[in-house]
Amino acid sequence: MHRFWLMLVPLLVLAGNAAAGVRAVHTIEPRAFGYFLGDTLERIVEIETGPDDEIVPASLPRTGPSNYWLELRSIEHTSTHQGDGRLHRLKLVYQTFYAPIDPRKLAIPTTEITVRGPAGSETAAIPPFTFLMSPLREIFPEKSGETSETFLRPDVPPEFSRSGLLRTAALTALGFSALFLALLARDLAWWPFHRRPARPFSRAVREIGQSLAKGSAEGYKTALLALHRAFDTAAGQRLLAADVDIFLAKHPEHDEAREQVTRFFSASRTVFFGDAQRDGEINMPPSELKELAASLARQEREAR
Repeated sequence: MHRFWLMLVPLLVLAGNAAAGVRAVHTIEPRAFGYFLGDTLERIVEIETGPDDEIVPASLPRTGPSNYWLELRSIEHTSTHQGDGRLHRLKLVYQTFYAPIDPRKLAIPTTEITVRGPAGSETAAIPPFTFLMSPLREIFPEKSGETSETFLRPDVPPEFSRSGLLRTAALTALGFSALFLALLARDLAWWPFHRRPARPFSRAVREIGQSLAKGSAEGYKTALLALHRAFDTAAGQRLLAADVDIFLAKHPEHDEAREQVTRFFSASRTVFFGDAQRDGEINMPPSELKELAASLARQEREAR
């Protein structure tokens, strides 16, 4: 008797494990006929398993072409508890691209899905589904008196969109672009504005910026010379420190910069004739030299 119970225990365990696998597979199929090229089919598959079993995601069919005429468009998987087990629900949407010349039966093949649980893994087979594809036209339409002109429809003519608003916006943008281009040409003395009076101080601003960017003693001297050349061009002759009052009298637009101009000539004399680079930079630092050139260029533009 004792041996009987020892043999019965493993059987009970095996029975419990067997109950934890796939219990049933149900399918809810769409209609089995009346499909044409490009139609979709939606299949619902319900798999009943034990409470702790789950479907292995890697075993689910992948979306994409199944063969040359069938494609799995989407697959949705949900799982809920039901009684003493679990219900897995799959929604499979297929699309057919078969173009038959006569009514033709086609079949979605069997699909196997792996279910994993505490007792191990088991396979659930989704049965095949057969459906009927219909042709789009007769095989021999000429026999019924039809020709390609009757069973083939002309292409739908394209619909033209109104473009008046876009055309107006484009013309407006083109007009503003032409205006800004003309203003830029005038500012840079391009043709036909190349005969505009020269702006020596505006040119000196660029040269001074390039020279001071070097950060060396020679760069500072080059910047001083660039501003000297601008004064010479504006005065029409070599301009010395003693001629500053005469220059400002002829060019009153620069009179507000008199004090800075005087310090500039003093710093230049210290650098070039006194050989005192450091003293010149203290009297007229590079930043103030650049500001002086910018101020003279602004006054020059306003006067012309």
